[in-house]
Amino acid sequence: MYDLKAQSTASKGPQVGIRLGLPLGATARYFFTDADAVEAIAGIYNETFTVTGLYERHFDLSALTVQGFAWYVGGGAHMGVRKYEGSTKFIAGVDGILGLDYNFAAIPLNLGLDWKPAVHFSTPSDLASFAVSARYILNRK
Repeated sequence: MYDLKAQSTASKGPQVGIRLGLPLGATARYFFTDADAVEAIAGIYNETFTVTGLYERHFDLSALTVQGFAWYVGGGAHMGVRKYEGSTKFIAGVDGILGLDYNFAAIPLNLGLDWKPAVHFSTPSDLASFAVSARYILNRK
């Protein structure tokens, strides 16, 4: 694993798309180096709305699998509102993320599968949050 490299930024412009799972919503990702990205997620689930910001480190798996395939790990924080025990409460907490990523060679599309556990400071945590994301890669030639 030491020799695993980041995916090439040539296939990584800013990415925008949808997230199907927990939470369900919109996702946007921006790579500021070959391996480092930030992702924003706005999502809804179980009478909850959250906005999440994540830092991600990406590792290329092309040498072991197919071109465009990678895995990533990261963390961040979230805030939002949740209906809990009959009232609406402000929530905030920390998040982790672990996922697989694939950039198509012929079209500007990225697909991702991830696990994003969230620990809330004021309500029960969401540790079984899995999702599939489809993102359009902007400015890709």
